[in-house]
Amino acid sequence: MSPTVSVIVPAWNEAKYLPALLESIRLQTVPPLEILIADSGSTDDTGAVASATGAQVVPGERKGPGEGRNRGAGAARGDVLLFADADCVLPPDVIETVLRALRDQDVVGGVTGFLPEEANPADGFLFFLANAYQRAMTLWGFPHNAGYCFFFRRDAFERLGGLREDLLLNETHDIAMRSRRLGRFVVVPVSVRTSMRRFRAHGYVQTIVREYLAATLVFYLTGRTPSDAFRPAPVR
Repeated sequence: MSPTVSVIVPAWNEAKYLPALLESIRLQTVPPLEILIADSGSTDDTGAVASATGAQVVPGERKGPGEGRNRGAGAARGDVLLFADADCVLPPDVIETVLRALRDQDVVGGVTGFLPEEANPADGFLFFLANAYQRAMTLWGFPHNAGYCFFFRRDAFERLGGLREDLLLNETHDIAMRSRRLGRFVVVPVSVRTSMRRFRAHGYVQTIVREYLAATLVFYLTGRTPSDAFRPAPVR
């Protein structure tokens, strides 16, 4: 029998974006066992939106996306944990594609590609480069996980101790790198669409240079990412 899949979504005040994500999960060619919304103290209708679609709300305090994902994983029952950001829209075959990749018993986890929602040419070129970097780093033995949508076998995730909750950035890269001791981390041939809200609010220079490039460089050199130096204010 095919493994069961739990979809886990960390959320903080995501009532605006959740409906599109939840609808894309409903349209999957292979339905998940469950959908868990790890709600981190939202003050909007995040919980109500999730509950109205039958998703399970896993409440908690606001401690960062790593803690939210770990909280959702702790309540999940599936054999496979599929993590998606709340402002993403999944293609209808993402679960099917993940299960196909996991037929290879050496694969312990992986990540999807990512595309901008309502893109202009500059957005498209930027994401083309980012996807190429993710694929290249992973092929060269340095698994890169942009974090929009990724997955792990449940037992592998638990053996790795989940995501590092002390990292407010690069926690997804970190777990991908650590997973090498258990097996292969792969890039699957399917892409999710994500909002451009951070780029629109903070601009390309700050978002790319500070939040992505500088923060990732510091992480690779030190294993840390000082959140006060690199993480901009959330955009909702």
